[in-house]
Amino acid sequence: MKKLLLPLLLVLLVVPAFAQAAVLTFTAERGEVFQIQLDDRTVNPIASNFVRIASVRPGGHYVEVKVRTRHGIYRMGQKIVVPEGVEASYLVRTAGRSGKAYLRLIKQVPLAPPVVASPLPRYPDRYEDHQEPYRQPVRPRYDNDYSNNCSKLMTEQELDRLVQTMGSRDFESTKLSIARDAVRHGSILADDLKRILQQFEYESTQIEFAKYAYDYLCDREHFYYIYDLFQFDSSVRELEEYTDRRR
Repeated sequence: MKKLLLPLLLVLLVVPAFAQAAVLTFTAERGEVFQIQLDDRTVNPIASNFVRIASVRPGGHYVEVKVRTRHGIYRMGQKIVVPEGVEASYLVRTAGRSGKAYLRLIKQVPLAPPVVASPLPRYPDRYEDHQEPYRQPVRPRYDNDYSNNCSKLMTEQELDRLVQTMGSRDFESTKLSIARDAVRHGSILADDLKRILQQFEYESTQIEFAKYAYDYLCDREHFYYIYDLFQFDSSVRELEEYTDRRR
């Protein structure tokens, strides 16, 4: 019996070592800066509004978040379960002025399977003309769609400054140019896009900028948040058709 238990124990110890690691990403919904602790290990000593953690062991983990907002510091702790071989994207949200924060899982994207490196070639005792050349293993490619869309997320302070700048201009074309410059080097949330659109006087300009900003939207699934700004149903249909073509 003992002879059977020993090989079984070795198998149970070795199998987890071959489990494919996962990736975790965290993005602030409002652009606040935050710090992440994963299993009591501080991931980013310098607070930021986007954190990516590679090579995460599959299974249960405890995540602690400290969010810095204009109302103070929000803290939370939450248990999560990380599947094997995925990139799991979480949104860091704050609840009003309660001082509480929480995580919301947005999506999980399978990672490319790990590439097993070819063994080194065995050199014969004498030189042969037709040796098989050694091939460098190809590194896996990961789907980083969501993290790219949410990189350099516009903060609340930056949004306030943009709205103030647009409000100081009289011409619609100038406001449009300012808004484009503000979003082209980062990303925004649907709620923030709605606030920017409210600075325009004409519905045609709102439609034009909404189409432009769609490429820089972090949460594209919430694009419909802006629809209640438009007076005409034809404007909403135009935007719906535009987003359908982009998917």
